[in-house]
Amino acid sequence: MELEELCLKVPGWMEGRERFLQEAELGNRYYHNRDRILETGAASMGNGYYRRMGKNPMRSADNRIPANWHRILVDQKVGYLFSYPPQFDLGDRELCSQVTRVLGSRFGKVLKALAVEASNAGKGWLHYWYQPGGEFHYCMVDACQAVPVYDDSMAEPEMQYFMRVYQTAGPEGREITRAEVWDKVQAVYLIQMENGEFVPEVLADGSENVRRHGYGRIPFIAFDNNGFGRGDLPMYKELIDAIDKLISGFANDIDDIQEIIWVIRNYAGEEERVCYDPMTGEEVREELDLKQRLKAKKYAVVEENGGIDVLRNDVPYEARSRFLEILMRQLFISAMAVNPFPEHTGNQSGVYISFLYSLLELKCGLMETEFREGLEQLVEAVLLYLGVREPVEIEQIWMRNKPRNELEISQILAETSDLVLSWESKTKNHPFTEQWQKERERVLSEQRQKQEGEAGQ
Repeated sequence: MELEELCLKVPGWMEGRERFLQEAELGNRYYHNRDRILETGAASMGNGYYRRMGKNPMRSADNRIPANWHRILVDQKVGYLFSYPPQFDLGDRELCSQVTRVLGSRFGKVLKALAVEASNAGKGWLHYWYQPGGEFHYCMVDACQAVPVYDDSMAEPEMQYFMRVYQTAGPEGREITRAEVWDKVQAVYLIQMENGEFVPEVLADGSENVRRHGYGRIPFIAFDNNGFGRGDLPMYKELIDAIDKLISGFANDIDDIQEIIWVIRNYAGEEERVCYDPMTGEEVREELDLKQRLKAKKYAVVEENGGIDVLRNDVPYEARSRFLEILMRQLFISAMAVNPFPEHTGNQSGVYISFLYSLLELKCGLMETEFREGLEQLVEAVLLYLGVREPVEIEQIWMRNKPRNELEISQILAETSDLVLSWESKTKNHPFTEQWQKERERVLSEQRQKQEGEAGQ
């Protein structure tokens, strides 16, 4: 595509992303504990009206308590799936070691960040780059900056272009909008003008900022949260809002119930108060609002024969507790998560643990399916960086972070015949194994040392 035509198409590619950006922003807000309750509160609209009018009604407490459930649920999924980063078996131990060294110790951290981004926004993006003879670099890209362009004419849509749009410092320190448009051959850098149009960025020497990369593919990899590319929050947002409102309302009741109203019979009290105008100094009589007087002076007046009574507010604790139990139960079902307060604990069997984690396993299985494709593309990019041009079969080994009956698993592996399961597979699946490749190397090294020692005797 010619550069001029590319500049004309960029504004059209950016249209129609409002829903995605709104959902991504909402997911990030809830993940950082900025729930809707902080904006609306749990108090009634009447209380809000009185508060804005400067009044002090009986029910004036306005606690706004977000319970941070979205982050708990997302971190539970990410921790369950990526506490132990996936490992790769390429059929050649030396090649596996090279790929592991290239990915480095950052691999697990970046993968978790991608999982959190995908859970909030529906999709995470990873960008990689390298220079010939240099190091291989990769990092996560903010999903709100990513604009993929697909060729929908194909049975399986293929990404034609990837555009990254972000704010950066321009000439004289002014903030400008920059767009990077990548294809399989080059990257074009554009700048948005005040009228909304995009033009090529001009370098200091007067040339247009166009760079050829030579990767043979677009160096941006998608990591979807699920097959729909949607985040987790829409599954249970209303339940979280209801729980926040219930807890905040309960806190309001606790604050308001501490107020004691004294009822004094046959005492008229003050119906108005005297104020002074700060500008003129003149006396101004202001009528006292009944609710304001009750809150301020803690007494009410009734036309009866003398005496004092005490009025207190009641809190419907049982009804609230039961409703909270219902909401919590439904939250874990809708979120496909594990209840942190199970009915039974202790050294349970593998069947019970699998049942407890069944919904979370289903949700994580959907994410794993999408992430497998992205990780395969990443390993292929690393192999190209290493100079491996021939196709390589890539096997991914995933391990869940969940309570396990380790004795039960160890017994199964020990009792399984070598004709059914290889020693390598037993090492991969053993509960004490964290990096099966290194463990196999240690086992083989010990066996060689033992054989050499026996031969020397």
